[in-house]
Amino acid sequence: MKRSYRFTATVTDLETGKREQVSDTAHFDHVVSRADARTAIGNELSRQKRPAAQITITD
Repeated sequence: MKRSYRFTATVTDLETGKREQVSDTAHFDHVVSRADARTAIGNELSRQKRPAAQITITD
């Protein structure tokens, strides 16, 4: 069963130092809790060199 979570996050671009608010949808191939989704989203943003200060699941 697939699951999707819409989220909003405040991120900092490490290359420029600028902060911005982003909204997107995270898609998972399996059932995950909201807490696990928030952790996975934060990890992915960090891998993109855009650590999140706040992640809010909006759905």
